[in-house]
Amino acid sequence: LKRTRAEYLDALVRHNVDVASFEGDRLEEVGDEAATRKQIALDTPRTAPGVRLFRVGRVELALKRLLYLWAMRHPASGYVQGMNDLATPFLYVFIVEQILEFEEKEGAVGDKKIEIGKHRVLQLESLDFLPQERMDNAEADTYYCFSALLDDIQDHYTFSQPGLQRRVIQLQTLVQRLDPDLYEHFEHEKLQFLQFAFRWMNCLLMRELSLGNILRLWDTYLSEPQGFSTFHVYTCAALLITFSEDLQKESFQELVMFLQRLPTEKWSENDVELLLSQAYMWKNIFNYAPSNLKKPN
Repeated sequence: LKRTRAEYLDALVRHNVDVASFEGDRLEEVGDEAATRKQIALDTPRTAPGVRLFRVGRVELALKRLLYLWAMRHPASGYVQGMNDLATPFLYVFIVEQILEFEEKEGAVGDKKIEIGKHRVLQLESLDFLPQERMDNAEADTYYCFSALLDDIQDHYTFSQPGLQRRVIQLQTLVQRLDPDLYEHFEHEKLQFLQFAFRWMNCLLMRELSLGNILRLWDTYLSEPQGFSTFHVYTCAALLITFSEDLQKESFQELVMFLQRLPTEKWSENDVELLLSQAYMWKNIFNYAPSNLKKPN
């Protein structure tokens, strides 16, 4: 672990990634690398709106650096908007880990005892108490987990995004089979699945669920084969059909607005577990018997 963390920091130096990379004159440069830096600098402040932790300068810088390094090492896709969302669960988990270790092993800055606890981390407005080495550890660990995640779904982000397009089509086929009334209503209102499911696939429901619920969701994804690709489609189907009764009453414009802001803000972990149970059942029915997914006559 020490070796991989050190390799990450060395890579930042080799690629000349520092605070100045995302400020002032560096953002006015031309070329692909400069365009990537500028887009990351624009997207990072929009990450996890409403969560104070991700407005902390040190956290924003960590996110910018790891996203830029990943983009430089993966020129086939480069940075794509939405990737910033995918790094946030990992960054949160590893910052919590470093804070808890710091509290346990050191526990004070000067005469001031540090007692944060993981439940307060999201609302922190400063991480000045956390040594830079620990912040670097969280950033490096996030980078490697983020890289592993994208390795599994990289065709979501290459030219024309074939993987993402394929997942949307799979979702459409699933819904047609599982809830033909809802599917026919979408057809009648001329609502295309790509109009709402693109974001669901691109951001893995990061904008539809709270960060706490995303951690529960992704915990299952990490334990499932092809969790972030195949199983995610079944989860999206379960999410959509959860609101089927309400959706079938809506016009086109109302459907778009509803699906852009799903009423999940009060969802608990139990709601997510019900969603996952439904998805797991459908996966067992359909994924191992593809003939069941043939479009009904």
